[in-house]
Amino acid sequence: MHIFPEILNTQIGQKVTVGGFVNNLRDHGGLIFIDLRSQTEILQCVISSEEKTELFSKVEEIKYEFVLKVTGTIRERTLESQNPDLATGSIELVIEDLEIVSTAKTLPFDIHAGDDNLANEDVRLKYRYLDFRREKLKKTLTLRHNFILQTRNWFNKEGFLEIQTPILANSSPEGSRDYLVPSRIHPGKFYALPQAPQQFKQLLMVGGFNKYFQIAPCFRDEDPRADRAVGDFYQMDLEMAWATQDDIFAMFEKYCREIVTNPELTSKKLLDQDGFLRLRYDEAMDNYGSDKPDLRYDLIWKDAKPVFENSKFQVFADLCVEKDSRVQALVIKNAVDKLSRSDLDKVQEIGRQNGLPGIAYIQYYENEAKSPIFKFFGDDSEIETKKKEIQAYFGAESGDIVLFIANSDKNIVWKAQHQMRLHLAKHLDLIDENVLKFVWIYDFPFYETDEKNGKIDFCHNPFGVWKSEEGLSALETLQKATKENSLTELRAIQYDITCNGYEISSGGVRNNNPEAILEAFKIVGYTEEEVRGKFGHMLEAYEYGAPPHAGFAPGVERIIMILTGETNIREVIPFPKNGSGIDPMTGSPSEVSPHQLKELGIKVQN
Repeated sequence: MHIFPEILNTQIGQKVTVGGFVNNLRDHGGLIFIDLRSQTEILQCVISSEEKTELFSKVEEIKYEFVLKVTGTIRERTLESQNPDLATGSIELVIEDLEIVSTAKTLPFDIHAGDDNLANEDVRLKYRYLDFRREKLKKTLTLRHNFILQTRNWFNKEGFLEIQTPILANSSPEGSRDYLVPSRIHPGKFYALPQAPQQFKQLLMVGGFNKYFQIAPCFRDEDPRADRAVGDFYQMDLEMAWATQDDIFAMFEKYCREIVTNPELTSKKLLDQDGFLRLRYDEAMDNYGSDKPDLRYDLIWKDAKPVFENSKFQVFADLCVEKDSRVQALVIKNAVDKLSRSDLDKVQEIGRQNGLPGIAYIQYYENEAKSPIFKFFGDDSEIETKKKEIQAYFGAESGDIVLFIANSDKNIVWKAQHQMRLHLAKHLDLIDENVLKFVWIYDFPFYETDEKNGKIDFCHNPFGVWKSEEGLSALETLQKATKENSLTELRAIQYDITCNGYEISSGGVRNNNPEAILEAFKIVGYTEEEVRGKFGHMLEAYEYGAPPHAGFAPGVERIIMILTGETNIREVIPFPKNGSGIDPMTGSPSEVSPHQLKELGIKVQN
């Protein structure tokens, strides 16, 4: 029996047997055409009532999505009936024998519907095996396979060794809640599904492996988002001994040029072929309000304190003397005729939703500038002077609009900056969907203050290292920062890579000093006993000597999302949970029997 790619190489006049799903039926009165669908192709099969009377009657019983086994002879289509859009469009199969292998009920949704008319997601997930028959989803999962295959081959070529790490592991503070697995033979004790292979890959470095790689399953009990799957996901996990931050940057940029933008995977073009843009965390937040900025467009916020400090616009002037306050401005080029009053009201509303009482703006027309804030600058002479200063400082020209936002809480300003910027980019049609813009974000704070309880916590990866002051070791730098109450000013040698507004990977240079690791955990509230109880194996391993090492782990699904242009991560996962963390097909998560619970020593409380 032939598969369709073999059909493409079959000679005219050859007899073959093929199998597939009925994609379409066309009865032309005495001549029936069946479009038979395989995994990759569609083949037209034809039968005439004059040729096979008994077989023709059998064909008339066929319905959509029946599974058929068809035998016949390949012939060339007439010139006018050829279909250049199909790989098999120049041939057809003249049916000589046919077997209905399997009948099919009417499908619960249209598998040929376009994106605008897709069935409800829960319906498609309940019948995911039918959803797979959609051409788009089939192409996405084929692309996913090719991406992973090419990725594996690339890392192998670069000298990385793929090593599988445990699925049943220990609980680890990776920033999310663990999925816990009770142990039957050790009552009251639990395994944890790994949020990442972090500890194991670092231990491989201690073991003397220089380059580790794995397509690793990871498990995190997180709330769902459009770009974050519930439960499990896959990442390209890697670690390199003797590597610096720059080594990781160079390696991944090479990978992106050679694999991620391979024309076999995507038609999108890579910007910055010679090197990706690098932004410090603080720079990214102040300029874009986000640590994963979309830089396919230019909208960049600028510090406006220099033009408002000591001014008579007291609302902004008072904020200019506060260290953590922000007074930010956004120059929107050639937009004065594209943003109506109602459009500006919408931007104002975005500000309010994010905690700002309002926004200010200046509109630059051909012969004048207009703004409600001008009257606050003083008399006519002072107003004209300040207007010229502002225009010169921001380089504003006729046709531009300058937006201003300000608050004593930088976090409120950052959130508003990000949302306004995204809204304006969509409204002004500034986003080029055909390009890939990667950006490195680095110099993250090692510690941050929890907004809810005011306590110090890890900002990024707890096993990373921070930048040391000149002449001091990492441990001495940490101890000094503790004494001076400047822990939140420590900058980690940790980094993210973002693309088109999505974070696709986090990583960093690891801390291989057991004393410094212990001290770092103590600062966030762990006792030495707790640290050794959870991570004693890590501390002990480093006591036997460990080379410096660094790594990171790009998310497979996030990259596939970007390559395919999908905005919902569930569209690139074979068997995803829905937005509530439920699998409508299998019904998981589900209750288990009392016997199973008793065996594990677990009681369920409602």
